[in-house]
Amino acid sequence: MLTKKNMWYMTLFSIILVMAVYYVSFSEKDLKSVAGEVKTTKEALVTVKESENLTALRVSRDEKLEKEMAEVKKILNDETKTSEEKSDAYEALKKLTTNKGKSSSLEADIKKEFNLDSFVNIDNTKVKIVINSKEHSFELANKIMTFVQKDFEEKMYITITFEDK
Repeated sequence: MLTKKNMWYMTLFSIILVMAVYYVSFSEKDLKSVAGEVKTTKEALVTVKESENLTALRVSRDEKLEKEMAEVKKILNDETKTSEEKSDAYEALKKLTTNKGKSSSLEADIKKEFNLDSFVNIDNTKVKIVINSKEHSFELANKIMTFVQKDFEEKMYITITFEDK
């Protein structure tokens, strides 16, 4: 009997079969023309932009958060854990996702308010901010600190580091 599920599998199988025949029938010359010539050299020129440093900081923060979230989710899914441990894990997961969202929103707000690229990392009561700017002034740092503190109900320990553009 032909059901939707069987029809779906038949359609997928047909597409895979057609793609396989298509790629098998390609000659080596055709494949090279499609892929283009790839030349490899032993020298590699690496230029690092300041914004790439901020991107690297964001990636490392996100990797750390994902690892922490995975550990918390493991506790939530573990049947041997008590309801209190699961409740604590759920609260920790909520806090991690809130901090991640708040970091992103603070970066956007700093960009909007001060027209500066930034990286924000929130860890409990500590907020670390890296600003990508040529101007390094205490006044700017103080303005950013008061601007960021407005987003938090409790007193936060805010550090600001400047990076040259």
